[in-house]
Amino acid sequence: MKKHYIILFAAALAFGFISCKSTKQNTKPDTPTTEQAAKVPVATDNSAALDAAETARRAAVKAGADKAAPDQFNDTDARYNALVKRSKAGENVTVELADVTARYRALEEYTKAAALKKRIDELGFQSYDKMNYNKGANALSAAEKLSADKSSTGAQLYEQAHTAYASLNTALQNAFKTRAREERTAAFNAKRNADSVYAAVAEKKAYDGGVADFRSGDTSYAQQDAENALKHYGDARKTFEKLYADISEKRAAAQNAIEKAKAKVAETSEYAVQADKDAPLSGSNIKGIEDENAVLLKAETYDDPAKAAQAVPETVSDTEAAK
Repeated sequence: MKKHYIILFAAALAFGFISCKSTKQNTKPDTPTTEQAAKVPVATDNSAALDAAETARRAAVKAGADKAAPDQFNDTDARYNALVKRSKAGENVTVELADVTARYRALEEYTKAAALKKRIDELGFQSYDKMNYNKGANALSAAEKLSADKSSTGAQLYEQAHTAYASLNTALQNAFKTRAREERTAAFNAKRNADSVYAAVAEKKAYDGGVADFRSGDTSYAQQDAENALKHYGDARKTFEKLYADISEKRAAAQNAIEKAKAKVAETSEYAVQADKDAPLSGSNIKGIEDENAVLLKAETYDDPAKAAQAVPETVSDTEAAK
């Protein structure tokens, strides 16, 4: 009987040991498998694409796109805001952000192109560079049509807007360049007329100002700033034209006075001749009459007024300014 108890006790002890070991093994945490780790979501970094879109948006606002094309701008803003939310949720939206960036850039250049066309039309410069003007105007219309097409992409919009801006800008600059050359020729001829009436002596300060404007025009032209060159040449032309007109008027008045004086001298001379006949004077040292060899006025010497004129070149190159 005692032997049976020993056997039962040994069996119970062995069972308890096995149960305890099993319990300890189950308390150890499970290690996730590779497949389980792959299912954990990882947030995508869209920061660079977001920065590019925001920079393009600011440039569009600076150009005035939000006012020039409010519907298109608001539509692009809606796209952008939706992508920002998706990005915060961890989605990869870099491709969509690139499209939005292109749309903002297209709006910027479209706005600038429209302003250029308006200015060209207002100045009447359409004919100076017809090829670029027509190319730009057509691209501007194409951009407007694309903006109304919901299926158009940002890249397509930017292509047309950029073509419009680049072409119209070239057309405007070429027009200013041609007009500057025309105005320079007119200013040069006006200066030549002013020199013919010795404006450098008669109205030195105004004359020097005109020459300074003329030379500033040459400097601006050589620096590829044809618009500013046109302004300087125009100011110089107006100065020289006014000098020529004013001095010519004064010279005409002076000449008229001289002719009147000559007429009076002739009249007095005739009267003296008649007086000599009626009551001739004789002898010398007659009171009130100077000796015929007397020097009444000191002789004066004058510089040649033509030497006072300042020379400027008749033509100007695209890169060299007048000295």
